[in-house]
Amino acid sequence: MAAGEEPIRHLLLDPEYWKPRLEQLSASTPQLIRIPRTDLSRPGIEVVELRLRAHDGVRIRALLARSAFHRSGRVVHLRTCVDLTTCAIDFGAVEKGASDLVFPYPNGRRLEDRVLDVLQLARTVCTVESVECRAVTFHCGHQPQPDEFRLAELMREEGWV
Repeated sequence: MAAGEEPIRHLLLDPEYWKPRLEQLSASTPQLIRIPRTDLSRPGIEVVELRLRAHDGVRIRALLARSAFHRSGRVVHLRTCVDLTTCAIDFGAVEKGASDLVFPYPNGRRLEDRVLDVLQLARTVCTVESVECRAVTFHCGHQPQPDEFRLAELMREEGWV
């Protein structure tokens, strides 16, 4: 956690702190643009770039890879990366039937904004992939999970979202 985030640390587990932010997030309808990325696709695997606006208007871009052969009952792995030009799609997971959504945070994002970005992307990919939101799992290549993933998971477990 960055030094500038210390003053709000005690608020991050307080449902009253999150309530207005989560209400604003659920009341908004993300404007979504889908761009086919044939340059990243493989036979049997479609890759699409998703572009949407975050709760505060900041642009979010993500890559979604999915199998052409597994269309129902699948899971979506939501992961972060440094940037879209160097991110690695998990083609192995996609070949097994999972969808892979990888995205970078816009530069300088505060923790609470990153949490809302994760929740918004999870909600959006549920709609795009026609899966239950509990089918979206937060993945990271290192342990422990980033704070934003842990907070988003806590919110789901507690029923805040």
